[in-house]
Amino acid sequence: MLPQVSDQIQLQQRLEGLAAELEADQLQWAAGFLAGLAAAGGKPAAAPEARTGQSLTIWYGSETGNGRGVAQRLAEAARQAGHAVDLGSLSEVQPRRIAKVSHLILVVSTHGDGDPPADAKALHQLLHSERAPRLDELHYTIFALGDSSYPDFCQTGRDFDQVLEALGATRLLDCREVDVDFEPAEDAWRDEALAAFKDLLTDQVQGPHLQVVRPAQVAAYDRRNPFQAEVLEVSPLTVTPSNKSVSHLALAIEGSGLQYQPGDSLGLWPRHDRQLVEEILEVTGLDAESEVERNGKRQSLEDWLTTGLELTQVVRPFVQAVAEISGHSGLSEILADRDAFQHWAEQRQVIDVLREVPMELDAESLVGMLRGISPRLYSIASSPLVNEDEIHLTVKLEGGVGKNARLRAGVASWQLTRLAQPGERVSVYVEANPRFRLPEDADQPIIMIGPGTGVAPFRAFVEHRQAMGHGGRNWLFFGEQHRRTDFLYQLEWQRHLKWGALHRLSVAFSRDQAEKCYVQHRLLEQAGEVHAWLEEGAGVYVCGSGQGMAADVHEALVQVLTGQGGLDRETAEARLDEMAAQGRYQKDVY
Repeated sequence: MLPQVSDQIQLQQRLEGLAAELEADQLQWAAGFLAGLAAAGGKPAAAPEARTGQSLTIWYGSETGNGRGVAQRLAEAARQAGHAVDLGSLSEVQPRRIAKVSHLILVVSTHGDGDPPADAKALHQLLHSERAPRLDELHYTIFALGDSSYPDFCQTGRDFDQVLEALGATRLLDCREVDVDFEPAEDAWRDEALAAFKDLLTDQVQGPHLQVVRPAQVAAYDRRNPFQAEVLEVSPLTVTPSNKSVSHLALAIEGSGLQYQPGDSLGLWPRHDRQLVEEILEVTGLDAESEVERNGKRQSLEDWLTTGLELTQVVRPFVQAVAEISGHSGLSEILADRDAFQHWAEQRQVIDVLREVPMELDAESLVGMLRGISPRLYSIASSPLVNEDEIHLTVKLEGGVGKNARLRAGVASWQLTRLAQPGERVSVYVEANPRFRLPEDADQPIIMIGPGTGVAPFRAFVEHRQAMGHGGRNWLFFGEQHRRTDFLYQLEWQRHLKWGALHRLSVAFSRDQAEKCYVQHRLLEQAGEVHAWLEEGAGVYVCGSGQGMAADVHEALVQVLTGQGGLDRETAEARLDEMAAQGRYQKDVY
């Protein structure tokens, strides 16, 4: 018997509330589970019998979502093998709970220059403190994600590995360190990790498995299976004579099943411009049609260079390989000096190294020494409620064509702003960012601080709150170089102010006066009102460069709390930490 209309509405509201708390893969599972219940007449399949013994604990600390994906795939494989699994983010785990765990697989990334991701900081601090518990009963292994373009590659994973052993834990499998092109290594490691724990786990399911039917129409587009989105629009946001080139992009995702929330990012699998590929082929003298196999995949050298390998970033493993093959003494000296290498590498792309260090290479050697390409993440600049079946991005072009007519640009930003034309397709997926979310309280005020392209998610925030009819006030701090040429989305912000969707707009254009002015200066100029908003419970959101801006904004907030709230510095810092724990101080920095 079908429910009455009023009951249907209530049921829909309950389901929508639950759905808002689930990630994309969880939604797909729930859809399949409900479909299975419907097929069975509303009766669940027989539940598995109670499990005995210890479960396999899988915890992850992830900055961009890669670690979460690795952990989720591992958990699914463990469940398929019949093990009870305790899967959780370190952001939701009480650190001291580790003392009660017997079998742990830790998936953790390294953020920036060797720092743990925000999710993992509490556990990292506990284990490295005098309060750390003994862990003699713990068996563990670690999957460490890193980026070899940074000097402290996989440092967080190494830290955890060393401290767990020092606290008495037993390492079952050596810490696996992987670069940004981690997929092939992940697949092999997953089987090794489960095999290492198999004899210790006694929680094999003895009864029948719960059967979950996945609807055939649900598309599981993700990092490993991207959606081919159509480019709808590429339009400039900056105007001549700006020192920057920033564009607005609209992509069609109709029929993809992709779901996102304001604060999420879009992952793009980029492809290199043919001009750069041809320059590498010319310098090396290699045949574009040479067939090369790597990680079980065989294709032409040209295809590897176009879509499979990293050409715009110079990383240490590549330079080490070049030094070994060429015997170039200068490279050895550069590699020995961490700071010198970092500066040297940032000024070059792969082609520049190949030009500077002549050597004999075959196609297989070239493919083998290069790092696999990785997707680029862009903050989504639209609300799904306002732009149905579309995703909008705000993309700044990095680099360009030099005076020598050679292309030296960021692979993704060049593709999106210079190569992509309406009607073309690009490979994308949604990367959820649960640590950067609008407040659940519709009436809570928010302060958004987003200089440059860091303003992208706040365009989505304002659109979404307006569409939802939220009453909370919105205050945006935006900064760029020049008002006339670099005021991103200026007309939109003015409309939002007029319509009441945006309540305050504070701008800082650093080069429009003799003394440079940035968003942190505007925060301090309006410290009294900023403090009043904070006292009213306002949430603070920061997006943009983590190289300096985020630290400067944090310092400004400390000064607001000390100057206006009468707090000492230590208490002000503790207040911001408390706000972060409550979700009232969120950052998305890169």
